[in-house]
Amino acid sequence: MAEVRRGVGEFALGVGVPGPTVERVLLAVSEAATNVVVHAYPRDLDPAGLIQVEATFDGGELAVSVADTGNGLRPQSASPGLGLGLAIIGQLAHAVELLQGRDGGLHVLMRFAIVNA
Repeated sequence: MAEVRRGVGEFALGVGVPGPTVERVLLAVSEAATNVVVHAYPRDLDPAGLIQVEATFDGGELAVSVADTGNGLRPQSASPGLGLGLAIIGQLAHAVELLQGRDGGLHVLMRFAIVNA
């Protein structure tokens, strides 16, 4: 998780995203990546499942995607989480899209409007 946060944070700061916005972005990215770790792949999968994180900046908007090729978005009654991750992401990001991956899994696309201070 630290590598994901560091990479996205360095990118966001490098394109001029203000510090307080970077903190919101990092929290949302952490929630999305944690969802992958907890829900996307069976715990005993060997080798471990992959997570793909990409960030772009265009026209005053930072877009960050977190994708996996795991189980996709399905209700899980035995989920170890509280089910709040997507709600938190929705409060932090300007827009959120949940897309079915081509090879299964889930692609969470988060968009953050950047207003320079």
